Amino acid sequence: MAANQAPVPDGAKPAILLPNTTSTKEYDPSRGFPEQNGPLSGMLIVIPQAEAEQFNQPSGAERHLNRVARAEPGAVLAIKLVFVGIETDWDNNVDVVYDLSIVAPDGRLYGEEYKSVTGVKGKLGRSQGVYDNRSKVVLMQFEPQDVPGVYVIKATLRDKIAGRELPLQAQIELIAKTADAPATAPVDIPGITVPDTAAPGAMAPIADPAPKAKPARKKKYRKKRR
Repeated sequence: MAANQAPVPDGAKPAILLPNTTSTKEYDPSRGFPEQNGPLSGMLIVIPQAEAEQFNQPSGAERHLNRVARAEPGAVLAIKLVFVGIETDWDNNVDVVYDLSIVAPDGRLYGEEYKSVTGVKGKLGRSQGVYDNRSKVVLMQFEPQDVPGVYVIKATLRDKIAGRELPLQAQIELIAKTADAPATAPVDIPGITVPDTAAPGAMAPIADPAPKAKPARKKKYRKKRR
């Protein structure tokens, strides 16, 4: 997906509110998220890039997130992991990483495969809460030449302190782009990892102008003395 966010199609999933709220059926503070491995539970969601800023709000604030299930070429989506139930070491430090890959409709790897990306690391505060991968967010960008169909996003969340892993998965359907879709400038978010580093054709380097040739100097002839 690219730097312009297309209107959310009818096939988009319902919005959710995160964290520290029970207004979504997919998060229960007493039970965690649907995917679980012991106390560790989490969820993988795909949201418009601009909504990644929702995770920069103060702790306890509601994050209104519009999950995307279908998108057109030209839209940039952020792949977010939200999770609870991580453990600390003797000094109250946490260390969570994740692996991430995207499988195309033909079963092949789409883009790059990421290993041991930082999810959350450092000294934990006094309270346990809902965490996310805000320090390293993978952006997904479909190109016009990509084949329409369902792309499967697979991630493995690893709590290195507890030695516990949690596989997570989500799907996004690439649909044909409608004509005359408005373009929108990309939103820059600190700490972002972009899967496709190939610059689009419009961003090709501009060659320096060729140096101008120096004007020819006229030869001067001296008259010979007799």
